[in-house]
Amino acid sequence: MKRVCPWVFASLLCVLPAHALEIQGVSVPSTAQVGGAPLRLNGAGLRTFSLLMVPIKIYVASFYAPAALRSAASAMSSTGPLQFDFTFLRDVSQSDVTKAWSSQFAQSVSYTYPGYANDRDAFIAMFGALKNGGVEQVQFVGTNTVVIDQGVPKGTIPGRDFQKSFLSLWFGSNPVSSDLRSALLGN
Repeated sequence: MKRVCPWVFASLLCVLPAHALEIQGVSVPSTAQVGGAPLRLNGAGLRTFSLLMVPIKIYVASFYAPAALRSAASAMSSTGPLQFDFTFLRDVSQSDVTKAWSSQFAQSVSYTYPGYANDRDAFIAMFGALKNGGVEQVQFVGTNTVVIDQGVPKGTIPGRDFQKSFLSLWFGSNPVSSDLRSALLGN
């Protein structure tokens, strides 16, 4: 049997599809498609919330981009296309979904603009109750932010300003979670 050069083997690994990542039993695909553009998994991580010092696992977040974004600044300035997936690890009622998004926006958004409150409220209203394993998706297609709730397109928030606000939730000066920000950046 002939011996294969190490560089040939290494180059084959580069063209083979990447395997999905698994976090808390959630299979995170290595690729996604937004507006016909192929995206690669930039990073993924677990969102927890502490209640009386007990960590509660809420969702697995994954972030897809056309090229690696390894800093908060590069993520904030990216115009996409981009995709965020949030796979929930528990049942969440409609009122709790609304409370959670409202709280995240109130605590973490560092970029606002005239009309922000209306866009934020319209965005939050697009999400419904979730079962364990339910997925919320947010896609950036051009300057539109597209909301998909459990596989069903729910609506669009137009404008780059809302995209910057949404990105500031994860990559701004006061992110939802520093650990999750690091994971979404692949660090």
